[in-house]
Amino acid sequence: MNQAHQPQNLSNRTVLHSIVLVLLSLALLFLTSASQQAQAQSMEFEIKKVEYQNLIAKLYLPKTNKKVPVVIAFGGSDPSWAHADANGEMMAKNGIAVVGVVYFKMDPSLPASLDQIPMEYFIKAIDYAQSVPQIDASRIGVVTGSRGSEAGFLLAILDQRIKSVVITTPSKVAWGGMTSARSAWTYQGKDIPSLSLPELPNATQIERFNHALANQERVKQAMFAFEKINGPILLISAENDQIWPCTSMSNDIVDYLKQKEFRFPVVHKSYPTGHGFSRETAPEIKQMIIDHFMMTLKN
Repeated sequence: MNQAHQPQNLSNRTVLHSIVLVLLSLALLFLTSASQQAQAQSMEFEIKKVEYQNLIAKLYLPKTNKKVPVVIAFGGSDPSWAHADANGEMMAKNGIAVVGVVYFKMDPSLPASLDQIPMEYFIKAIDYAQSVPQIDASRIGVVTGSRGSEAGFLLAILDQRIKSVVITTPSKVAWGGMTSARSAWTYQGKDIPSLSLPELPNATQIERFNHALANQERVKQAMFAFEKINGPILLISAENDQIWPCTSMSNDIVDYLKQKEFRFPVVHKSYPTGHGFSRETAPEIKQMIIDHFMMTLKN
């Protein structure tokens, strides 16, 4: 009897041994992955002042002997370094370099206000990134929001070197400048087609934006050619935005790209907050941005 059952027992032990090996391998893989993730999240980095033509920027560079992807980061109507610094620290800790750019008011060489900003200035940030030996120039993204969303979309449309895009509180069209009815943005010396806000007595800011967006013919002329973007897009909007209707504009962008059979993933996540989001939503939004670039540029 014992001899008759021996082959089956040996078979059972072999299967059990194989299962144990698989479980050990999975555990080792999980621990290695967790260790790598922890290491990436706590990676040391250095901040360097960028010395490149007329570019006013900082480089946030992870300390590693491997080439790293890079994200071009800039803000909107706030001219300060806040957006660059926040994204620089957030990304560099995760092994992604950041070229943080300011583009008006913060230096005597820059325009005094958000008016007639040449898109060539932002393209220089990509040129600079390509010149840094530690950066993998085939993995470049852009992150920005609010008024900066206009330049972010334009940059990704005009320059195919951008391979991944994150935009918060987006606009689907270009708008006039802060002090002028002329477009906020230019390219090759010409104004980017844009909408301007009407003067409506007693109207709120968002009512003025909605009134301008109701002119379908003008919107068609000023809407960005999103289908020319060369990579995945993450849109993050605020459902109770008191500045402009970024959630409905984000939905319009998604619908437009579906109609154009856009070949890259497009994700739109909205939150029931105002234009600046909230303290409660901030951690999830930050992690979503990190995950997007980790998935599309780093992994």
